[in-house]
Amino acid sequence: MNAELKRLAKLFPPERPLYAVGGCVRDEILGREVFDIDLTSACLQEEAEKYAKAAGMRVLLGSKRLGTVMIKGEKSYEYTPFRVDSYPAGSGVHKPASVRFTEDMEEDARRRDFTVNALYYDILGGDTLDLLGGKADLDARLLRAVDDPRRVLGEDGLRIMRLYRFVAVLGFSAEEKTAAAAREMSGLLGDIAPERIRVELDKLLAGEHAAEGLRGLIGCGAMRVIMPEFCENIGVKQDPAFHMYDVDEHILRTVEYAPPRLRLAALLHDIGKGRCVREEGNMYRHAQVSAQMAEEIMTRLRYSKEQTRRTVRLVAAHMTDMRGDMRESKLRRFVAKNADIIDDLTELIIADARAACGNADREKCLRISRLRDKMQKEGVPFGVGELAINGNDVMAFGYKGEEIGKVLHELFDLCLRGEKKNERKILLDILEKRKNAD
Repeated sequence: MNAELKRLAKLFPPERPLYAVGGCVRDEILGREVFDIDLTSACLQEEAEKYAKAAGMRVLLGSKRLGTVMIKGEKSYEYTPFRVDSYPAGSGVHKPASVRFTEDMEEDARRRDFTVNALYYDILGGDTLDLLGGKADLDARLLRAVDDPRRVLGEDGLRIMRLYRFVAVLGFSAEEKTAAAAREMSGLLGDIAPERIRVELDKLLAGEHAAEGLRGLIGCGAMRVIMPEFCENIGVKQDPAFHMYDVDEHILRTVEYAPPRLRLAALLHDIGKGRCVREEGNMYRHAQVSAQMAEEIMTRLRYSKEQTRRTVRLVAAHMTDMRGDMRESKLRRFVAKNADIIDDLTELIIADARAACGNADREKCLRISRLRDKMQKEGVPFGVGELAINGNDVMAFGYKGEEIGKVLHELFDLCLRGEKKNERKILLDILEKRKNAD
């Protein structure tokens, strides 16, 4: 641990030492990069605050009820005393009904979720304390509840998503009894706030093994609660001439092949196929239907309007020029309208193609982005606002009102098709000729 934490730890009483706990200890052992550091000891909130200030660090008190202290030095840390949380049996409400502080580390360990997250590192002593078998589970790459998994998952239904988020991030497997409890209790996710589900879903999708995490959510029934629309695609067959897998497996493989920033779009890109088959007997309109469903899902999960709009656009556009035979004039219009998402769209199309048939015709998939590059090299404007002239220039030739916009769009079309260069002199010459012709 770093020097400032050791300086802080020296101020804690020897009989109540300061520990790092949880994911930071786990990741340090695994050789993974450590981001957030959680601290704990038997000292109460007021004592921890006093020691942090004495170490020259800034302090922000968190929840008095939970005893948290936010400590800011060269890095930020969250401190919480050893405690025992009590929840209404099987409620999944997340917020403990009562909190009791304790000096017993094992009591504190058993309020946590999984054994690999219940490891304590003595900052001064340099020892890792493992009271519940977390090290053995790290070696076995297992995620095991710290206690009776029905109690652990029942205390907070979101722990079911955390279980499979860690599958996605760490590449571990859920221990048998813990997985069985997740299957039994997945309905508790229905009581979880959409914002909390969104946060866990985003973390899961960022994981190196995101597709496996999603398979876990599907297998335990959680997906039927958090995104029932996905389950409409389970077992839906596709034309074997173009697809190796049913819709659900195709979606998961697209997620696997997509870069992290596009995995939500990958998860949603074909989500309307099952509904299209059921309601229309085919998948012809699946891109449009998937986009509508994506907007509904992201709105329900409280994604930002900006992220929702961008993701919906990617989903709606993912079939563009699928066969690589769209007329260039039409494709130029598409590129101009969607220039800001072309790179992301290209990567989504490549992931989709790989998931469909095991590989991708990169030349075909790259056609859109290469046309974008060509248009940029030609100096083609991607909007009327990028023309080398503006409305004032058009007005100078006697045009008024709606005529101004009409003329600008006509000039834009000429440049977009590559018939004229977007140069001020060339565009003014066109206006001059029109004026003389009139």
